[in-house]
Amino acid sequence: MIRRMRALLTILAALAAFPAAAGCIGSQSLPEPGPIPEAVPFHFQRTAARGLACAVPAEQGADMAAHRRPTSYLPCLKVGAVSIADTLKSVEAALGKPDAITSIDWRTEARAYFIAQRSIPHPYYVVTFQDDVAVAVQLLGPPTEMPARFSGLSLGDPAQAVLDSLGKPSRRCPGKERSAETWVWHPFPIGVDIRDGHVIGFKVTWPAGR
Repeated sequence: MIRRMRALLTILAALAAFPAAAGCIGSQSLPEPGPIPEAVPFHFQRTAARGLACAVPAEQGADMAAHRRPTSYLPCLKVGAVSIADTLKSVEAALGKPDAITSIDWRTEARAYFIAQRSIPHPYYVVTFQDDVAVAVQLLGPPTEMPARFSGLSLGDPAQAVLDSLGKPSRRCPGKERSAETWVWHPFPIGVDIRDGHVIGFKVTWPAGR
């Protein structure tokens, strides 16, 4: 248990923005995506006309197009049970009490929550809160026994499923784990961690959390 907590604290302390461009490479060597999937509301999905986009219900999209509501991809910044802009109270109602807490500054802290299941090691969330509002959400580890998806993708999915859903990333950056990569789609604040051809993590973030 102590070793697990130390590992978590190391992970929490290392949390920051998405990888800098230094050391990153492009996506030229990746396989081509398959057919464009059918749009699902509140998912990031690639489109023929605009590349990657956040799919929203038709009525909401019409309101955005007519400027009756702000144009935003915030509705798609959701990983499993947790969305950007969720309150600390609502996150812990869904995930329970944290297994580790790390203070980042006087307004910001990161909390880790293990997902209880039979597999070891356990998958876990790391949620960064600013003023008790979620501004970054990560899900890491082996596949979850219960569904916990980002834009229709799950931990353990093959890299090809990521390409089919989101298209080729803008860049591929060295991950924190050996032989891992973080795929990033500019300008969206989303990332997918890939190792040995499979998904090992998701991250979404939002500077203001609102």
